[in-house]
Amino acid sequence: MAKEDNIRGVEKIEIGLPGDGVVGGSLTEFKAVVLNSLSLTGSEANEETIKTEQDDSYLSINTDSTPATSTFKLYEVTGASAVMLMGGSWDAGSKTWSAPKTAPNKHLSVIITDIAGNKITFPYAKVSAKFEGNITKGELLSVDVTITANTPISSTDVEGAPYEVAFAA
Repeated sequence: MAKEDNIRGVEKIEIGLPGDGVVGGSLTEFKAVVLNSLSLTGSEANEETIKTEQDDSYLSINTDSTPATSTFKLYEVTGASAVMLMGGSWDAGSKTWSAPKTAPNKHLSVIITDIAGNKITFPYAKVSAKFEGNITKGELLSVDVTITANTPISSTDVEGAPYEVAFAA
């Protein structure tokens, strides 16, 4: 990988409802990403070793894989954005977010853009989010987000990539 192709720093993270097997057209931009909180773990194949009567390690094959995941923490999450990420409800009049009884399954599009314009895109990701942090005068409450890549499938059964890494031109 050339020096200019490295992904470094976070410019913004965009999250919203997915489209028909693609990234959704209307995403909410989050620019207040907690320093050093973003991590990405690519998908990894699980292996199984086929044994024979004579050799316990005859042949290793890939059986399935664990999906790619990313975690990050956000500041400045509005009430409406909290509903998008965690469910529950938002009362704009009283400025109150109310947690749901049980955490809902949320599937959203996520685009992570670095400071050079490179993008990591999850068209259809399982999103789990929660408030987290120490409540002190030196720290802020954040929303801790974990996303898991899922394969996007359109209404015409066309499958897309679970995630992509695009380098800026």
